[in-house]
Amino acid sequence: MNPVSINYLAVILCGIISMVIGAIWYGPVFGKLWMKQYGFTEEDLRKDFNPAKTYGLAVIGHIFMALVLAYMISLTNAQSISDGLRISVSCWIGFIAATMFINGLFARKTVTLFFIDSGYQLVNMIVFGILLISWR
Repeated sequence: MNPVSINYLAVILCGIISMVIGAIWYGPVFGKLWMKQYGFTEEDLRKDFNPAKTYGLAVIGHIFMALVLAYMISLTNAQSISDGLRISVSCWIGFIAATMFINGLFARKTVTLFFIDSGYQLVNMIVFGILLISWR
C-alpha cells in the first residue's frame, strides 16, 4: 500500500475556493433559477439565516470532501492532472451525483435542481482534483 501524502494547505484552499465558486454559481449564474425551482424569495432566504454558521459549516464540509479526495488521489498514486480529473469525476458520479439523484427522487426535486446542485459539486470536484494534484 502506498504511503498517504496529503497537502493540507491545498485541502483548506479547496474549501475556500468552493465558497467562491458557490457565490458565483448560486449568485449571477443560477441564483434566480435555483430560487424559482425551490419557490424561495430573497426575503425567504434571509429569514432565520445565520451566515456564520451556514457558511462556516459549508466550508468545513467542502474541506472534508477535499481531504477525502486528496486521500483517494494519494492512495491511487495519481500523478497527472488527467489522473486527478479521472478520480474526482469518478467520485462525483459514484457518490455525489448518485446520492443527490436518489435524494432528489424522494424529495420530489426537479431535474433542473438536480443539475444545478450536482453541477456545482462537479465543478468543485474538478477544481479540487486539479488543485490537489498540482500541489502534491
